[in-house]
Amino acid sequence: MTQYIAELDETQQVVAVWIKEDTARAPRVFDPKKHIFDTTNAAEFCGAPKEKIETWISCLQADDSDRLSR
Repeated sequence: MTQYIAELDETQQVVAVWIKEDTARAPRVFDPKKHIFDTTNAAEFCGAPKEKIETWISCLQADDSDRLSR
């Protein structure tokens, strides 16, 4: 099962999401160029509500796709 671990700032806002995949030895910061966020796979969300983590990842992916289209 994939784990998504939120890193929060002092105001409890998500500033980073770490991903720990089953085959990985250690978690890594989510990178849309290297990781795929698949809502159909079983996942565990830690550090923040699932919705906050999903929103952060969606914004990161949108920013990345905007850079590619320029």
